[in-house]
Amino acid sequence: MLGEGGDLTFWIVIIIGMGVFLFLPQWMARRRQKHREANLKVGDHVVTIGGFIGQITYLDFESNTARIKLAEGVELSILPGAISGQRTEAGSATGGGEA
Repeated sequence: MLGEGGDLTFWIVIIIGMGVFLFLPQWMARRRQKHREANLKVGDHVVTIGGFIGQITYLDFESNTARIKLAEGVELSILPGAISGQRTEAGSATGGGEA
C-alpha cells in the first residue's frame, strides 16, 4: 500500500495532468489563430468561419475590422478572427482545418 508521501504525489500528478489536458489545447489553438492572423495581408484570398470565400480588401488589427470582397461590388465587413484560413490556388482552404 502507498504511504502518505506516495498518495500525495499521486494526486499532484493527477492535478497537473488534468491541467495540461484542459489548458494546453486552448493555448495551442489561440497560438495558431494569432499566427494565422499575423500572416494575413490585403489581397489574400480567404475563407471565413461562415463559409464565405473572398479577397481581403481592408485589414486593421487596431480597430479589429477587415473587409472581404465576395463579388464585384459586394464587400463584407468582418472581424479578422472570423477568417478561418487562406485559400490556395487549388481552391482549398489552409490553416483552418482540424485533425
